Amino acid sequence: MPTTDRQLTDVDRVVLTRLMDLIIPPDDDFPGAGELGLSEQLERASLRYGRLRSGLLTVLDAMSLDIASRIEGGFAALDEERQIAAVATVESDLPVQFSEFVELVYETYYTDSRVYERIGWAGRPPQPEGFDLQPWDPSILENVRKREPFWREVS
Repeated sequence: MPTTDRQLTDVDRVVLTRLMDLIIPPDDDFPGAGELGLSEQLERASLRYGRLRSGLLTVLDAMSLDIASRIEGGFAALDEERQIAAVATVESDLPVQFSEFVELVYETYYTDSRVYERIGWAGRPPQPEGFDLQPWDPSILENVRKREPFWREVS
């Protein structure tokens, strides 16, 4: 559970790493979002976006209050099936905050250069090296040209 001044504890960071891997799990030989070591980056990003920070803190609070987690010694001590059940409960009970948390995980994961390389993303501007544009077709404006002016002349 985050501190009273809303800072993450070491336990929160362990839970956060596991949650990130549940949101974006490993794929073949590529690690999940948590295993990539993005929790610190996610925490910094949450400080830039207050709404997303709130979602992060609320989800971590909810995880620390989960009864199964408390009995077993914390969220990280649960087996994966019970972790997924706890996450599903939070998603159901706090849909807005959970959505904000997931948005933060996606934003952090999909801006990492290793993920760019993995998915073959070429981060370049759309022009001049980027996407091909079809030649301009002036006939698109034919109907507009046929219209009578609907404005007043100003002198």
